[in-house]
Order: sequence, then structure tokens, then C-alpha cells
Amino acid sequence: MKKIKYLLSVIFAIFMLVACGEKKEEAKTEAPIELKKVDFLLDWVPNTNHTGLYVAKEKGYFAEEGIDLDIKQPANESTSDLVINNKAPMGVYFQDYMSSKLAKGAPITAIAAIIENNTSGIITNKKLNINSPKELAGHKYGTWDIPIELNMLQFIMEKDGGDFSKVELVPNTDDNSITPLSNGVFDAAPVYYAWDKIMGDSLGIETNFFYYKDYAPELNFYSPVIIANNDYLKDNKEEAKKILRAIKKGYQYAMEHPEEAAEILIKYAPELENKKAMIIESQKYLATQYASDKDKWGYIDPARWNAFYNWLNEKGLTKNPIPENTGFSNDYLE
Repeated sequence: MKKIKYLLSVIFAIFMLVACGEKKEEAKTEAPIELKKVDFLLDWVPNTNHTGLYVAKEKGYFAEEGIDLDIKQPANESTSDLVINNKAPMGVYFQDYMSSKLAKGAPITAIAAIIENNTSGIITNKKLNINSPKELAGHKYGTWDIPIELNMLQFIMEKDGGDFSKVELVPNTDDNSITPLSNGVFDAAPVYYAWDKIMGDSLGIETNFFYYKDYAPELNFYSPVIIANNDYLKDNKEEAKKILRAIKKGYQYAMEHPEEAAEILIKYAPELENKKAMIIESQKYLATQYASDKDKWGYIDPARWNAFYNWLNEKGLTKNPIPENTGFSNDYLE
């Protein structure tokens, strides 16, 4: 009897040791992975250009890479200046706006194209029957008064056989172009299809739209892009690859699930709730624009990149000419 009791006590002790060991092992495996926090700056308020970022965050793609991406809106300084000065490693910007920075030798590089082709162009009030750039002559154009913008307008008008000198330039001071367009403040303005054109449609305001790229392939520049500080890229190449890998998955998911992606964007930017119908339509449109081949999302075509900067050089629109293959890299995409 004593032997049986002894054996039972030994078996019980072994059982407890094994159980404790399993609990310790379980505790080890359940310990949360420490994520590295990395700041990422938007160019403006959250919108459908940024949806893939929020999808990647919501779906845990950054966490899978060991990254806690802190998506922020810039306060007083521009995103480019903050990235140039290494106050943030990455952000959203535009190839056309990068030109003035790169011409001065700014240490920034575009490492991914958020949208494959340039979706900006000219929107017009439909009742005026302006259907092409040449027909802008004799009408009021709401301008941001930026040299590149005005030169693009002149370029496509003249290529279309129009007379730029007959356009009346009107300052565009509104937050969006649809309100002054519908009120007759001006008859046409430069916009992005995914935002102002779809905003007009959602409000029942009839408009016409033509893309810059359809009249001048040189103007099929990348807008927007993801930029990064050059020192950051040099010192953190693998981290940059991890971040882009997660972002790419976010945009791929948004392409395949636009309505769900729109809901995710609104979750992170609840101020967009009152524009929900517009956001969904914008997201559906961009799902067809982020990339024609989802596996190649983010790729920057050197020929297209150079064509736009060569055009700027020819027009003398930068302080110094921008050499070919300046300001972009596909080395961080996988």
C-alpha cells in the first residue's frame, strides 16, 4: 500500500512539473512581439489615395513585419520638408511637386507609386459644353497659380489646337473646386478624378473631365508617390522593404475589396462618414487605377519618370535641370 501511495505521489509530482513547463512555454509563445514604431506622413487629410495604408494597418500587415506604422497628417510644415529634414522617414508626396526639391539637391527618393497613372486633369461645367482643352479658350479657369500647372494647361491646349492666351485665369481659393465650379465662379479647374469629379457626381453636379495624359504622354507623371529620406533608406533598407511589403498588400486588398476598404478608411478617418457614398464610389474607381497588374503595384517606370522631368527641363520650370533617373528607386519593392 505504501508503495502504491509513493508511486502515485511521484506520478502526481511529474504531472505537475510537466504542466508547469507547458504553462511556461505557453506564456513564452503568447508574449506579444515588440513592434518598431515608424512615423509615416500623409500629404493632406485622409482620402482614398491613402486607403491601402489604413487597410494594411487594420489587417495587421505592418504588425506581421514587426512594424507599428504611425500614420499622421503634417501639422504646419509640408510633408516633403519634414522628410527632407529627417523629422519623419516616409510620407506621401507627388512627382511634380518633388521637382523643385530635387532641383536643389533635396535628399528624398520616391520608392513607390501609389497610383499607376496620372488621374489628374481638367474638370468643366457640363452645361458649357467644353469637351476638350482647345475649347477652354474664352472661358474662366480656376487656377492655383502654380507655374507647372499653368504650363501643363497651355501645353495641352496648344497640342489640341487651342489658344491659351484667350483663357481667363481666376484664383481658386476654395477647399474644393466643385462648389465654385457649380456657382459659376469659374468654368474649369485642375482636379483629381477620384476626388473632385466623383464629388461632383455624388452631389448631382454634371461635369466633363479630360485627363492630362490623354493629350500629352509627357504629363503622365506619378501622383501620388511614397517618398523617403535618403539617409533613412541607406541605414534602414530592410525596414523600408518591410514597410513597402505591408503597404503593397494593403493596396492589393483595397483593389480586390473596394467597399470594405472604404469602410476601413472611414473607420480611421470618421470625419469622412458624411461623405460615405462618395468615398465608396471613389474607392471603386481607384481600385481600377492603383495598378493594372496588382503584383506590380508601386513600380515606377523610368521612361515615364524621366519624360516628365525632361519636359520640365525643356520648359525651364526648375531652378536647375533635373538629371535623368533622379529621385526614384524600385529597389525597395518586392
